[in-house]
Amino acid sequence: MTGALRLLADTLAQKTPPRALLYGLLNKLNYLMKTGNRRYEFERLYLEAEDPWNYRTSPYEDAKYRHVLERALAWRRGRGRALEIGCSIGVFSRMLAGEFNEVTGVDLSMEAIVIARAQNLQAPNLTFQRADVSALNLHGAFDVIFCAEVLYYLPRRTGAAVCAALDRRLAPDGVIVLVSGQPNGSEGDLHFDDWKQLLQAQFKPLFSEAVADPLRPYEVTIFGRFD
Repeated sequence: MTGALRLLADTLAQKTPPRALLYGLLNKLNYLMKTGNRRYEFERLYLEAEDPWNYRTSPYEDAKYRHVLERALAWRRGRGRALEIGCSIGVFSRMLAGEFNEVTGVDLSMEAIVIARAQNLQAPNLTFQRADVSALNLHGAFDVIFCAEVLYYLPRRTGAAVCAALDRRLAPDGVIVLVSGQPNGSEGDLHFDDWKQLLQAQFKPLFSEAVADPLRPYEVTIFGRFD
């Protein structure tokens, strides 16, 4: 059974909400038109499994979150505001809320944002907003911007727009925390994983560390503004 027929069958059987059909159609149109917009792929993903990468329960993800946060706290110059790009369901966002006065989590998927809001009602300094990283229509600047294993989902042609958006939102003495690694799955050239090189053309590299985790290695790189 093809993916489209399976989705239709699940919708008719009331296993999947009807809007999943719309997400599937819009995602197929984006694919055929080669727009590079993967929003509806992720909308459907979170609709069918609200924690698709097991962020709540994975020891690997928990250890990685804590390691990245430790490095960020060592390099930050202010604790006022933090921005998490690609916040998913808000698990790491909740950790950040304990270390910053104000935290904003953004994600391309509205389904993910709805889940994140519902799971973080007890964190008054934490807000969530659906946003495209290449635009980031937000107010003010942030002391730390986290881009943890998310930029590689974006096509190469968005590089200049993404760097410009990060530049607009970064405080004068702020830092960008980039976490790079190989995404799960065999999605091939759908991923462009050269963001470290792109960012260092516009921002000053301050720190870089390769973490040789036996399950899935990753790299933490911290950028600031050039003097």
